[in-house]
Amino acid sequence: MASGLFLNPLTLLRVAPLITSTASLTIASDSHLFLSSLVSLKRERSTVNQVAPRYFETFFWRGLPEILVTFGLSLAFGIANSYGGRRPRAAAWAWYAGGSAFSLAHFAFVPTIAFKVRDAIEAKEAPDGGAAEAIQGWLNVHHVRMALADIPAWTCFLVAVVKSLRPI
Repeated sequence: MASGLFLNPLTLLRVAPLITSTASLTIASDSHLFLSSLVSLKRERSTVNQVAPRYFETFFWRGLPEILVTFGLSLAFGIANSYGGRRPRAAAWAWYAGGSAFSLAHFAFVPTIAFKVRDAIEAKEAPDGGAAEAIQGWLNVHHVRMALADIPAWTCFLVAVVKSLRPI
């Protein structure tokens, strides 16, 4: 079929987890950029503490669906490539499984991150409210999660795509 020459569905399946994990990593990087910029305003710390609880609450609830969708799709596409009917090359399928495992590991941080989210949202909207410190606590866990789950997931999917799509 001519359309298969233009867009091969199997190739799209092989590349899909790399695309979705790239989106996840972009969201994580943007979260770091926006929130670390906010809490780094040392001279305006009292203003940050007054505004940050509502800002973080809005930021968190607007970003949560994107995180659930991108990591959920990365996990699903990775599993589909690992255990689907037409497995990729032997050199690639384990990398898809690894990317899926690291995508799932992102959610292992939920118990820790949930307390940090609560602290940031429930911080007193006052100059000495502590919201900046609470958000910094969230960022600290976020950095560890990126290093231990998000970046390794993306790396595994990249290797899997390279190994599965390389010419014979």
